[in-house]
Amino acid sequence: MRANATNLTATATLTFLIFVGGVKLVRAAAAPLEKINASYGAISGSMMPIWVTKEAKLFEKQGLELNLDYISGGPRAIMSLIGGSVQFVNHSGMPALEAYQRGADTALIASPMNQLEHSLVVQKNIASVEQLRGKILGMSTAGSLTDILLREGLRLNGISDKDVTILPVGDLGARLSALQTGRLHGVIVAGVQTVTAIRMGFKQLIDFSKLPIEISGSGILVRRAYVMKNQEATLKFLKAWIEGIYLVKTKPEFSLGVLKKYVATQDPEVLNTIYGHYKDKLDTKPTPLGRVARSMFNLLSRSNPEIPSGNPEGFADAHFINQLESSGFFDEMNRQYGK
Repeated sequence: MRANATNLTATATLTFLIFVGGVKLVRAAAAPLEKINASYGAISGSMMPIWVTKEAKLFEKQGLELNLDYISGGPRAIMSLIGGSVQFVNHSGMPALEAYQRGADTALIASPMNQLEHSLVVQKNIASVEQLRGKILGMSTAGSLTDILLREGLRLNGISDKDVTILPVGDLGARLSALQTGRLHGVIVAGVQTVTAIRMGFKQLIDFSKLPIEISGSGILVRRAYVMKNQEATLKFLKAWIEGIYLVKTKPEFSLGVLKKYVATQDPEVLNTIYGHYKDKLDTKPTPLGRVARSMFNLLSRSNPEIPSGNPEGFADAHFINQLESSGFFDEMNRQYGK
């Protein structure tokens, strides 16, 4: 009789715990998601983590409702960040660093790739860098990453930007279109456009990944005023986005499906080339580095000597990534994804 009573008590306790757990789950499910806005800056495989994170609903998993927009051109993206219309920008760190040097409270809080992914592609009758003299080249917008990189790439190959005409053309698609129509002799592109341009018969004249330049090409950029007041939301954003990097590296079929949607190509050869290129380059622990911030500043100062020197290393703020590491988040991700 006592055993039966004990069993009944245990059953009742278990039932109660299941009920309480169910209530908690219902409450958690009913809790409203926190709305945030973010942007990405290129139709490139370097943006794959934020696309995959969005499509896999990893932001919702962290309690966030993310509105994700494409904003072409670094200066426009940073204006949106400073103006408050977006809270997180996935882009090269260069425009935000320039704003930081001029007194803005912008910061780089994560950087999974510190290599360039750009190329100068040219008409097929241009056989050498020397033949660029007197030619017309295209980039996105004045003062953008493509503008700065194009001039630096020419300089490192012995050509002054005064030896060519450099025009702002627009986004990657517009640049490739201008090359195709013959309006330009060469354009700076990245990611899928490099592969596409070569397949169209154009030539890769300068591979920027082989140049001695270190730069945050796809970092997470913020305003300090926002992240300091919204530290929990910032950590949730980073957790979701970093899990997206793990997902990219371990779930090729899903990632290729997402790529197909965002880069607007059905060509399996192009998609597999992009995926394979970036899968191995993305770092699952994307700690922003002061050394990389200094490298970016050196680039900026060569193109615009009037930029205040200040302390560019301070632009890289690693404390959120360090906090995630201390909490065991990366160990958990490594166990979950078998890394």
